[in-house]
Order: sequence, then C-alpha cells, then structure tokens
Amino acid sequence: MVADTRASSLQSEDLARVVVEEHESGLPYSVINTGRTVEWKFHVRVEHLLHGTCPVPAEMADRASPHESLDLIFLRGRHRIGVLDEQEGARLRVEGAEPLLTGVRWQPFVLPGTRVSVRWETWGKLRLAFTPLDKPVVFGGTVVRYDYDPRIMTRELAAFDARVDRVEELVLNALRELGYLDEKGRALLPREALLRNTIERAQTERPPAKKIRGAVDRLLSRGILTWEQGSVNRAAMLHYPARRGETPVPLLCYAPALRVAEREDLRNDEGTAYSTSAHRVSGHLMRIGHLGKEASPEAKAAYREDHKRAGLAGPHELPRGYTYVREHERGI
Repeated sequence: MVADTRASSLQSEDLARVVVEEHESGLPYSVINTGRTVEWKFHVRVEHLLHGTCPVPAEMADRASPHESLDLIFLRGRHRIGVLDEQEGARLRVEGAEPLLTGVRWQPFVLPGTRVSVRWETWGKLRLAFTPLDKPVVFGGTVVRYDYDPRIMTRELAAFDARVDRVEELVLNALRELGYLDEKGRALLPREALLRNTIERAQTERPPAKKIRGAVDRLLSRGILTWEQGSVNRAAMLHYPARRGETPVPLLCYAPALRVAEREDLRNDEGTAYSTSAHRVSGHLMRIGHLGKEASPEAKAAYREDHKRAGLAGPHELPRGYTYVREHERGI
C-alpha cells in the first residue's frame, strides 16, 4: 500500500494525537470455579516478572487467606507433565485495583506474553502450567518455546531482528510501545503520531523531524515498516482494520519477524525442543519505563557489550525505558 497524502479530512495535528486503546491481557480470564478448585489463565506481563507477582481472580481472592503462605508448583506441558520447580511463601495481596499473589519466583525461561494456566485446589497448592508450542519459534529475534500473546511481546520486548541506526531505533521503539496492536502483534500508527512521539521520547539529543522522516523512509525501503489502512472515529480512537463509517487513515506498520526456530537457535537442546537438558535463553530487552523504573548500570553495560559484539550500527546504549536480560543458559 502507498500512503494516500490526500486521503484524510483530518488535520496533521489530529493524526499526531490519535488515541490507542491499551490491550489489557495480563488479567485473569477463562475463570472456572467448581467450589473445590478455581482455574484461570493469564498472560505474563513484565511487571509480574519484575515484582514477583501473579494475578488472581476474585473467585480465589474471596476465599483464600491473605495471612496463609501458598505453595506453587510449576509444570510444563498440556498434561502438566514434568515438574520444573516448587516454591513456598507466596501470599495473597488484595489491596489495590486487582488481587495479586506476591513472592512468586518466576522461572528464568518465562518471557512477557507467556500464557499460564493456573489451578488452585481450595486451601491447597497452586499449579502454574506452561503449554509448549508444537515447534519453538523466533519472534522478533527472541526464541519462544511456550504459548504466548504476540501483542504483549511486541509491546514489552524489543526486537533483535533488524539492524538499525540510532534514529531508526527510536522510531521502532516509539511505534512498538505506543502503536495500535493487532492479534498478530503488529504495531500501527499514523506517520504524524509516530513523528511526534519519536521526538518527544528521545532520551538525550532530540533528532530533527527531517532525520526521523528519513529514518521512516529507510525502514520502509527495507521492508521493516509497511503501509496499512486503518481508520479513526470522532473521538480520535484508532482502529485497524479500517471500520466502515470512520475516516480512513494510512498507518505505518511494524510486523515482528516470525519463523520456526532452527537448530542453531536451539543449541544446547540436543535436538529436542523440550528436553530437560540445559538450554540457552536469548538475550532480550524488557520495557520498564511505564513502571517508573530504570535499568541498572550492570544491565546497561551488558547491553553495550552485546550490542557491539553483534555488530549493530549506531550508539551502543540501552534504549530509554528498557532493561536488558543477557543471553544465558538455564537447565529445565
């Protein structure tokens, strides 16, 4: 698709301030309460990993005691085969908008977006089960072994599938963090909104608009960005695909590269996707700026070193609002 520069009755300033509805998929869903057990599912968000928390539904919060320590069992597989770890000391916290378990020590392989199926036997243990993919995949440069929500991964992990310069990196980060997300994890924004947000979110020197437009053009020419057609309603809410009766708007689209993981991606797995041998967890960036947190000096140094080793162009500095989890081996 080619951007239609005539196509909108909206002014540039209107398009620069479109509203994107945030996808709230970190909450419990598919809740089943039998009286003796409570089951639910949720997708891990980065705040769960950073704070050691797990969302719980009201059906459990209303019955569990906040003063009682809960035992957690982590399982792998659709049939809950293969206990990965067991821990004690998680507790229910009911203050705030949503009830949570605190004191959860998440397994190192869990990425933002991983789906978890939870079963609580009343007054007993909680079983947290992860569903292996039929074949591991590489999503935006990160190896993923378990069922996941691509929207969360786009929002909360940074891409390693494109070599870009500093301004291009700023553009991609703004689009991934603020864009409209579809079910495939694609992020979309009007050019005007992407331009404004890239300038406002620059960490140190703000690049001029001319350089940002040039970066967008280069990303388009290499196929890292494409054009799609969306729409905006009277409340300036952005939608994709375009909806009938709304004003059509050309959107810049980032689609994370998705492919089946190859043997090299899964080295140290001895050729089996879900063996209990050691495996390598890919290095990845996690977005933490929205939590009011900053990366540690150690994370910044590790990212700088790995960024140089990978031969990526531009400054080797950790993007603002992210922390870095270095590639590492873990046994499961």
